Amino acid sequence: MWENERKKTIIRNVIICLLLVVAAAGLLIGVSVMKKQIAAEDALLSAEHDSQRQELNDAREGNLEAVQKEYETDLETLSQYLPGIVCWGDSLTAGSSGNVSYPLTLQKYINAYLCDIYDLRYSVDSPESYSRLNWEDYKISIPVVNLGAGQEDSTTILGRSGVMPYVTASDFVIPAKKESVAIAIVSENGKTVTPLTAGNAGVNPVTIAGVEGTLTRTANGQEWSQYSYQFTRLEEGAETQVPRGTEIVTACKEAYRDYIHIVWLGTYGEFTNPETLVSETKALLSRQTGNSERYLVIGPCTYKGTWNPQLTYSMDAIDSAMLQAFGNRYINLRKYFIEDGLRDAGITATKSDTASISQGKVPDSFRSNAGGADLNGVAYDLLGKLVYDRMELLGYFDEVREELNLDKITQEILKSDPTYFETVLK
Repeated sequence: MWENERKKTIIRNVIICLLLVVAAAGLLIGVSVMKKQIAAEDALLSAEHDSQRQELNDAREGNLEAVQKEYETDLETLSQYLPGIVCWGDSLTAGSSGNVSYPLTLQKYINAYLCDIYDLRYSVDSPESYSRLNWEDYKISIPVVNLGAGQEDSTTILGRSGVMPYVTASDFVIPAKKESVAIAIVSENGKTVTPLTAGNAGVNPVTIAGVEGTLTRTANGQEWSQYSYQFTRLEEGAETQVPRGTEIVTACKEAYRDYIHIVWLGTYGEFTNPETLVSETKALLSRQTGNSERYLVIGPCTYKGTWNPQLTYSMDAIDSAMLQAFGNRYINLRKYFIEDGLRDAGITATKSDTASISQGKVPDSFRSNAGGADLNGVAYDLLGKLVYDRMELLGYFDEVREELNLDKITQEILKSDPTYFETVLK
């Protein structure tokens, strides 16, 4: 009996061991299967994560490309319609010692109403999606270039612009070394020219017979006409023979051709009739290659640099001819100062102002204390705003405003701060 019990115990233990082995094997198999399943799920999740991350990166990259594309579109609009403004003229364009000028005031208005308020977010769908993007990196610029200098007549200014080039008045030799050499210059039509009387204004560096160098002016006496010119090459090279009549190519000859031109001629010089001034103005405007119908012409305030009241009739004839030639692109500055200038400047007319107005002259309150034909800072500020307003009236900013959403931005600014522009301009 004991042996039977022993056998039963052995059989039971064997069965238990077998069951344990089977259970352990099953557990191992289950764990293995689970590990494979988990690994497969991890691989799937990793793949999905990588895919989502790639999609997110692609979306971000695509969004940035969309932003860049919008910005480039805005820049293309500027390049086509308003790449810049170039102001041609004499000392009245140059302004008061370079500190106050109408181009400077014009730039202030251009910046305030166009450049400074530009915000690319108004051209982009869902700008809030680009939280990490620095919108301040996207700016625009519309330069106003001042090419006014000295008491230059129309012939000298046309020479600087390259329309009626300066040429050598006699044969001379450019030394091989960087040495100054005397040079005589005239306009290609044989008239006397006087560049560099007060500033470079686009003259240097010049190129003569293929040699680049600097043109300088030396005063030989107290009189305005007592001066001489010298040329100095920038780099040493071969000695060069220069025959009479060789063109002196100025630095700005090919510059700013696509800019909107503003021309102010006629203060100085000996034009014999209004038609000559009209012709010279048209010649300078002819260099404008882009938006050739977008320009402004400013009328002279004096006749050949004098305020002589007996010459009012001559001024009337000039204004009439210029208005007929250029229409609403012509600014009759003398008339503006006489009729509206004092009011716009907030100035009460003095006795001398009233006397000048009665003689058809610009009020004394707008003339430079230094004398001559120059105006003062108040006058130049008024003119800068007058030019901006005329450009606005003629629609020169329309395409830029529309493409860059500037009208919408302006409305938003004025909602929160109605005096924003007045504050900025002050």
